[in-house]
Amino acid sequence: MKNNEDFWEEGSFIQSVSSKEVEEKMKTLHGKDDNKKFKCKKCSKLISAHNKDWHDYMCDECFNKTYFSG
Repeated sequence: MKNNEDFWEEGSFIQSVSSKEVEEKMKTLHGKDDNKKFKCKKCSKLISAHNKDWHDYMCDECFNKTYFSG
């Protein structure tokens, strides 16, 4: 990263969470959880705990359309 402006460039997804929430979400950061037991908040497709915690409760397709369509 050259400077702080790169941090805020288009295509970034940043979410504020409490230290307690971070502790819980870290459990699914690198997980290979294929157990899809949650529903995407946009299209209701089944998603994993990783998507719930790190993709704003969305499947990859809806997440990318929402935050990275440019």
